[in-house]
Amino acid sequence: MKNGDNADDFFLEPEPIDPKKLFNEEEYSTLIVNREGFDKKQNDTADLIESLFEKKLTRQEFEQIVEGLKKANAQKMLVDAIEGTNNVHEQTVLAQAAWESGLDFSTHFMFFVSLACSSDAMLSLEALTVIESTETKIESDVLMKAISIASNSTNINSMVKEDLLINLQSRLES
Repeated sequence: MKNGDNADDFFLEPEPIDPKKLFNEEEYSTLIVNREGFDKKQNDTADLIESLFEKKLTRQEFEQIVEGLKKANAQKMLVDAIEGTNNVHEQTVLAQAAWESGLDFSTHFMFFVSLACSSDAMLSLEALTVIESTETKIESDVLMKAISIASNSTNINSMVKEDLLINLQSRLES
């Protein structure tokens, strides 16, 4: 700071921040996990979920995060995070983490069926993979409802829809 400069000006940004830049999905992640009432373990799990969106995350780092989510049995928190964002990219990354964790999402089966019926092909594919990874037996009434939803979905990618219906039908027959 030179003599005669205003001290307040020294700490100011050279240019004002454009608020629109803060919502640029290429620059910033907007995923917020509601942590109200969380204990330390839950906060640690929420940190893992949020770290899925760090820039330049390596495959090895992603796998370490997913392993941490598996150890934490983070099914509900992952589903809550997916529900809590309208950002399709974030939903896709979270669905990918869900299936890669190897956790049982059978209690959230219909949720992933609805995601698989998304108009976004990548989100549909990741959600379908969660469904395909579900080894727990799903009740026939749930499967019938899922088949109805998938059959009546019009925005879903046709290949994903076909695979989803084949998977649901085979579960019904077994």
